[in-house]
Amino acid sequence: MPPLPALLTLHHDSVVLRDWREDDAPALEPVCGDIDVCQFTSVPWTYSPAGTRAWVRRTQQARSTGTGLALAITRSGQDQALGNINLVRFSQDGREAALGYWLVPAARGQGLAVTAARMLSSWAFEHMALARIELAILPDNTASHRVALRLGATREGVRPDSHEAAGRTWSMVIYALQRPPVRAGPSAALA
Repeated sequence: MPPLPALLTLHHDSVVLRDWREDDAPALEPVCGDIDVCQFTSVPWTYSPAGTRAWVRRTQQARSTGTGLALAITRSGQDQALGNINLVRFSQDGREAALGYWLVPAARGQGLAVTAARMLSSWAFEHMALARIELAILPDNTASHRVALRLGATREGVRPDSHEAAGRTWSMVIYALQRPPVRAGPSAALA
């Protein structure tokens, strides 16, 4: 797997994905204690400035060790972090990873998760040469199922007892995005 970039910013229309900064820590307050976010991520259950700054530092450390790539989801022209999009659980051969995302409640239902997921997965297929990106979604998380379907992800089925956190296990519905086929450019000649 190629090393993760030290810095990364992705732009597309009205959405910008950028590196997390310690001054973004207060943006996590609306999701601290949110069961849909905290039970599957390392976002603190209880908000504190120190705890959320530590979360930001952990995302930065994961990038530097090559174990995760997390970016803040923002709107163009507005610097406030509205959510997170990440790639984690890279396979040994560097050809697969898992995609995760969350948004603050005020930013949900506006298409931000789909746009951010499309941006990061496209970048990862092109620049990291990933072949497959997996999304693991709780069976009753209808919003995330809609995101996966809008991305064009293929539903592969239910993986029983596949996710463990805080001493519990959950069965997850698995979706996958496959690397798009490489198209021949205009200079490709037919023999």
